[in-house]
Amino acid sequence: MTDKEYLEAFNRDFWDTLHNRGVAALSRLQRDAMCVSYFQAEINNGGLHQYLFNSSGEFARETPDVFRRIRAELAAAIVEEANAFFGPAGPPADLETRREELLAFPESVEERIDELGDEFYDAEDQGLSLADLFDAYVLSQRS
Repeated sequence: MTDKEYLEAFNRDFWDTLHNRGVAALSRLQRDAMCVSYFQAEINNGGLHQYLFNSSGEFARETPDVFRRIRAELAAAIVEEANAFFGPAGPPADLETRREELLAFPESVEERIDELGDEFYDAEDQGLSLADLFDAYVLSQRS
C-alpha cells in the first residue's frame, strides 16, 4: 500500500469511527486527527476565538500536546497561550461554561486572542501546514 493509499484509508477509518461510534471510540492517533482537523476548520472559518467558542474548544486543552507530537511547536505555543487565559486548568470542557468565561474576557484578552490567530495565519503563509505535519506523523506511526 502506498503512503497516499494508507493516508486515505486512515482518513476513511477515522471519519467512519467518529461519525458512527463517537469520540470515545477513537484511537489516540484518530483523536489527534480530530484535534488537528477541528482546530484547522474553526480557525480558518472564524479565528481562534471561534475555535474556543464552539464545541471544538472542548479539545483545546489536549491540542497543544497533539501539535507537539506532530512537530507544530508554534501552533502548540499559540493554543497554550490562548488556553492560559482561562487559568491554570485551561478552557473548561463544558461548552456553556467555556462560552461564559470567553465572553467575560476583557477587551485586551480578546485582542490578544485575535493576535494569536493572526500569528497562526502568518505561520501558515510562511509554510506551516498542519495537514502535512499530521500526514507525516501518521506515516511515522505506520507499523
